[in-house]
Amino acid sequence: MFDAMGKREVVIIGAGVAGIAAFVSAVRNRSVSRIDIVDPRGVGNGIAFATTEPALLCNTSVETMSLLDDDSYDFLHYLHAQAIDVSPDAFVPRFHVSHYLADRYAHYRMLARDAGVQHRHLRRAARRIEKQPTGRYRVLLDDGSSLEASDVLICTGSGAPFLPEALRPHIGAPALFECLYPERRVMEYLAMPSRILVVGSRLSAVDAALLACGAGHSVVMASPSGRLPAVRTATPRECPIAIDEAAFARLDLSSPLLYRRLLRQVARSTEAVAGRPLRSQIDRSANAAERLAQEAGLARHGATDWQNILVRYMDLAEQLLRDGTPEARSQALGNCATAVGRYLFAMPLGTAEKLLGYINDGRLQVMPAVPERLRRDEFWRVQWSSGALDSFDAVICATGFHRPRFHATYDSLALTADTLLPVTAPRVSPDLRVWLPEASEPERIWTAGIASYLAAPMVNAVYQSVRQANQITAAWRSI
Repeated sequence: MFDAMGKREVVIIGAGVAGIAAFVSAVRNRSVSRIDIVDPRGVGNGIAFATTEPALLCNTSVETMSLLDDDSYDFLHYLHAQAIDVSPDAFVPRFHVSHYLADRYAHYRMLARDAGVQHRHLRRAARRIEKQPTGRYRVLLDDGSSLEASDVLICTGSGAPFLPEALRPHIGAPALFECLYPERRVMEYLAMPSRILVVGSRLSAVDAALLACGAGHSVVMASPSGRLPAVRTATPRECPIAIDEAAFARLDLSSPLLYRRLLRQVARSTEAVAGRPLRSQIDRSANAAERLAQEAGLARHGATDWQNILVRYMDLAEQLLRDGTPEARSQALGNCATAVGRYLFAMPLGTAEKLLGYINDGRLQVMPAVPERLRRDEFWRVQWSSGALDSFDAVICATGFHRPRFHATYDSLALTADTLLPVTAPRVSPDLRVWLPEASEPERIWTAGIASYLAAPMVNAVYQSVRQANQITAAWRSI
């Protein structure tokens, strides 16, 4: 099962935050004798952070971005070493995280070599994990080669872009972009000045509006809700008040009253921070521009105490969901995700102020609308669900991404990118281990980061992925 030294030989699939965090942790705690990392894009080049534009900021602050679970200031130290003078609560350009991952990977790769830990990074895509009669695993790659391992960690990040139904018939058409990223490709394509439809209104749509408006284009951002993310000035790791964790743990994930009971707890905690009621820290304007202006004002004046308890509540929610059944998790997310999502994934104040500037200049419009039909001649002709017609030079889809998809059989786990293929998803237990169909025990196949959604659907932040990676590498020493 293991090598001659009795240590593990591990394949890590994915070289983003979770994969590099696991590599760093495994090297630090000497839990493996060989680590192979498989990722066709290289280290730190995933969708989230492999950006080039300074306007695209992290939506969580520096102190939540460390690769070291026991040193929340490691990313801050890296930035200071690069002569980037920021505070722990700063929101920095996302490309700094990509550079940080590459830097720490290079450092720990040398430490691995010095410690006798064998290591390779293969720019390949993993396709399937097969159980072997010996109890080990074979990871099949896209070039026909394979890797042997005692344990496999899946850190594949987001899947393919999600496309609304009206856009699907036009895949591959000129001036229709299924995804903003890599953003330079999109911006270099656009003629000046263009009128652009951005489908979506969450963070990737905000990215598209920032870049397009900043380059002199005009943008219509449209989604069914027409709601933008909320606005914050930090995402501190330390919660300034005591939270009634026992009461939170008693919440019933399957109850239709879950959101109301959760909101009551959050409201009490928020008011405990500085005596301000939660209702005075939020705005309910129906108009997106008005709401953005009001929420930016609240953030500018330090009246967003909810941001100080957010990380702790995210941790409690992640644990509650991980302990629940898949059905209860799905029901809970359906009850709460729409209402709380814009706060969980709020934008930095600096980003909000730029958007307000573009709105006031007439370059950005945010509307609750759904494109029902599109056709292409010299322009993109759009028919809205209201029946109204419009035209655009380009369309950027910013409606998010599918989750990574796994197809399980009794002796294999396929990593499939085809969203049209039916799959039999495996069960993933609270310790993030995969159970194949008909198995009497979990496999030594683990999931971390976004890939852990079958057990931990709220994991999206860097610090959460890092914590998972450390838990998994610690288990490698004992299981």
